[in-house]
Amino acid sequence: MISRRYLRVKTFQALYAYFQSEERNVKKAENELFLSLERMYDLYIFFLALGKELVHQSELKIEEVKTKRLPTENDLNPNLKFVNNAIFKLLAENTALNAQLKEKKISWSADQELVSKFLVFLRQHEVYTTYLATRETSFEEDQKLVVDIYKKVIPEFDSMLAELQDKSIFWGFDEIDFVLSMVLKTIKKFSKKSNGFDPILSLYTDYDEDVKMVKDLFRKTISNDDYNSEKISKKTQNWDVERIALVDIILMKMALTELLHFKSVPVKVTLNEYIELAKWFSSPNSKIFVNGILDKLVLELVESGELKKIGRGLLDA
Repeated sequence: MISRRYLRVKTFQALYAYFQSEERNVKKAENELFLSLERMYDLYIFFLALGKELVHQSELKIEEVKTKRLPTENDLNPNLKFVNNAIFKLLAENTALNAQLKEKKISWSADQELVSKFLVFLRQHEVYTTYLATRETSFEEDQKLVVDIYKKVIPEFDSMLAELQDKSIFWGFDEIDFVLSMVLKTIKKFSKKSNGFDPILSLYTDYDEDVKMVKDLFRKTISNDDYNSEKISKKTQNWDVERIALVDIILMKMALTELLHFKSVPVKVTLNEYIELAKWFSSPNSKIFVNGILDKLVLELVESGELKKIGRGLLDA
């Protein structure tokens, strides 16, 4: 589920918090880093369970309107496309998802009011009204509706985004956005041949390798801080160090750590990743600045023989 790039992002966030903290407790900071990854997966599971709650509340409303004193023809013979949506059924019956929900004790039971408000918002949305415009149904149309709910409707429903962020310090806007992209990836995998045993995404692509990468990158960036600081300082002598953003400094320290201690990661990959992260998290000029400093560091490390990679072409920048 979590790509190497996003593992770098979460490690960067943990390092930023660590270097800002007066406590500087490595073990505590590392534990919080892995907890933040676990909580992202909880959010993924939480989102996947939303459809079942929407269907449940919709069914209750259908039965409720039938008991009106003067029910209309539509009340008595409602369009059942939404409650019979094939994708929602696949998710409701998914054994892997249900096992995770049970193990982690995750449910929307405490958020029925939020689900109800979202359902009202959804029913007024073009995505829903277009879908319910006919009674004809197809797997492709059902899938498109669910994709559009996660892609278009949820991001527009500010109340849900706000309440999710209030629920956990680990569920910020960036995390919600990333998790929604993973939910979409999951939904798009389903086909007419899918059944309740289709796998959902796991937290790590390769547990052992991903966990080792995060631990090594986090710990070695901290343990080699003096070395990294000295190397970077020499390359920024013409800059006012006080004005260099902490974000840029930490990203360069992470990049330097990865260049020197991750022997199988190509130099080009490391440079591209951290230049991209500088563009995401820092100022508009950071991409050019970080790129320039890292290029100088790579040249120096190659000349000194400190930069060693295992595999053909991994030194190419």
